[in-house]
Amino acid sequence: MKVIISGHSSFYIRENWINKLFYKVYEKDINKKIDKSFFSKNNLSVAIDTLGVGSKMVESIKYWIDILGIIEKNGDDLELSENSKIIFQLDPYLENLNSLWLLHSNILTKKNEKVLIWDLVFKNQENNSFSKESLEKKAELFCIENRIKYSKKTLEDTINVFIKTYLKDEKTLNNPEENMVSPFVKLNYLKQAGGVYKFINVNRESISDYLIYYLLFKKIKNQGLINQLSVIDAYDYVNKIIRISYLDFEKIVQELELQDEIHVDRAAGLQNITLDIKKYLEKDIIKKILESELLQ
Repeated sequence: MKVIISGHSSFYIRENWINKLFYKVYEKDINKKIDKSFFSKNNLSVAIDTLGVGSKMVESIKYWIDILGIIEKNGDDLELSENSKIIFQLDPYLENLNSLWLLHSNILTKKNEKVLIWDLVFKNQENNSFSKESLEKKAELFCIENRIKYSKKTLEDTINVFIKTYLKDEKTLNNPEENMVSPFVKLNYLKQAGGVYKFINVNRESISDYLIYYLLFKKIKNQGLINQLSVIDAYDYVNKIIRISYLDFEKIVQELELQDEIHVDRAAGLQNITLDIKKYLEKDIIKKILESELLQ
């Protein structure tokens, strides 16, 4: 599996970068294709003029749209991914928080790639809290054990970028002209106190039930012939992507069951979730997520 450590050029994603890609590069056409050389060094001046950013930011934008699953390669072309097409159709300005949760989940559900810092933080259920120093030590240990070349400076930069992706930089709080904020700050997901960071549980009211259905759908689909998950395994999987209390997770499972979207076998205390992966196409689930009315 490919391990992604950097590529962001020390820039966390900015509020308007995804919109710039859609409106300026793809010109509001979800079916448009662009040459894969658009982000190449040989084509850098065109990308700079089109996106209106510097060369390092062009490189960073390419990194972010890759790990967020916004674009995909198709031969010599770069196309918007099928899921991104639905998001841009229904929520082009990413005003629906569910769009951001979907993009966040894309980082953690890649088949053949692992985005290192995200993986180290979210897949670790033993301790939800971390400091920059403790996270750097974990990253160094992982690289050493897996014989991956790294530099301390790269790891430090990547950890800072990771944090600023979800938490507004304190330096920008008192500057009314500062607009360099990550869109994921709106999730209000990461908290900090005394140099210790923690991703907090998401309230059920702030996400669509179909977002959880989507994650279970992807998990079961990747299992192949097995179309079941135990409730405990399902919760463990979801909680490594979106932190949520077990009580809220159970409520969502119950609601999905009432809607006849899943079946829960409670015979002999089995507590197995069965989900028919042929009932919907993935893009249909994305539509349901973005068209859901959130609980008040």
